[in-house]
Amino acid sequence: MTITGFETPQLFGELTGDLIPGSYDDRAPLVFLPGLTFDRTMWLPALRSIHEMDPGRTTLALDMPGEGESVGTFRSIEAAIEQLHAAITAAGIEDPVLVAHSGAAIGAMFYAMQHPVRGIINVDAVLDNREFSARLRALEPQLRNGGIPALWNDLFASLHAERCGPAGEAMLRATSRPRPDVILGYWAPVLAPPPTAENAIAAAIAAIRAQSIPYTLVFGEEPDATTRLWMKENFPEANVIALPNSGHFPHVAHPDEFARVVLMSAEVSSLRHSHA
Repeated sequence: MTITGFETPQLFGELTGDLIPGSYDDRAPLVFLPGLTFDRTMWLPALRSIHEMDPGRTTLALDMPGEGESVGTFRSIEAAIEQLHAAITAAGIEDPVLVAHSGAAIGAMFYAMQHPVRGIINVDAVLDNREFSARLRALEPQLRNGGIPALWNDLFASLHAERCGPAGEAMLRATSRPRPDVILGYWAPVLAPPPTAENAIAAAIAAIRAQSIPYTLVFGEEPDATTRLWMKENFPEANVIALPNSGHFPHVAHPDEFARVVLMSAEVSSLRHSHA
């Protein structure tokens, strides 16, 4: 199957998405969640590769609450988890593998604490968020007084979208829409007094480990020694993979390699699910 674009979006619960029904076999369905400010368009390069390599696989790409064509639907992180579950259920999908970028990968972990999943593929979200949380808390007065656009411009530059090539960078720039109320809503845990965010991540990791949910973390650059040590000490079961020279977007910079990682991880998840 060749995917040229999202031509006929559908509404699943409150969220807009694109469902490609598969062969309804025992392969794990894949649900794709874009990172903060972005929409589901970011998954097109990877979806093309996935469906060329593995035709008949069910995939669902959703716009997160408040983002893309799901604009106006964000109420809280807790509500967003239930909106995602309602959308996945409305699409007829059970026990998916969640493929989630950046902040949405943390949301996928919270989702797995409440609803069944076969696996999680985290796309370039560092789980040790202490440094990022401290930075945001220091900037909170500015963020709540019109400083979101300036901060996002600085953050976007640090994501290195240019490593995705001209077409990839243009797509990412065109589809990143920083909405201050939505950003502040999703950042609520990291803006809360410490160790709120740290405890939330630790609880999610503990729940995933307790359920033996396969977990893959795909970095866009080689993680430093501190990150690898943190993962070894806090989440040793996680499969950590790097697709270097990708910036924050390995699924856009290297869609074929990323697709192979997704399909390999999904196969592991299906085998684990069949023996559960």
